[in-house]
Amino acid sequence: MARARKRNKPVGPKEFDPSRWAHVVFAAFAGISAWVFGNLVENVWGWGWAQWPATIPRPNEFWAQGIGAIIGISLIVYLWSREQHFKFISDVATEVSQIVWPTRAETRAATVVVVIITLICSGILWLMDTFWSQATSWLYEL
Repeated sequence: MARARKRNKPVGPKEFDPSRWAHVVFAAFAGISAWVFGNLVENVWGWGWAQWPATIPRPNEFWAQGIGAIIGISLIVYLWSREQHFKFISDVATEVSQIVWPTRAETRAATVVVVIITLICSGILWLMDTFWSQATSWLYEL
């Protein structure tokens, strides 16, 4: 009989690398900050044009978004290059990786409890509202 060959690859889960996720977070924040600063520059430019139309040209969306993207991405690259910020994001990724997420059954049970409690509280509030509206109507009729 032939022997089975041993696998060289590890069968278990891959080792968690928090720095990879830190890079992903910084890249996502670069896109978000580019969008935010692009809109901010466009709004400030529009406000300036409304205040001083003779000295400030009409806002150009292309230039405003470009300037905002440069500001936002530059800010994130600056933060990305700082060791303490990168370490903080890496530590957050490590902590998030240690979370024990609930199972589907636990999530379903918790959702059912929340819906039932919400219905009970809504019913109690409806009863109180009906009672007080009747009581105030009765008092106003006196």
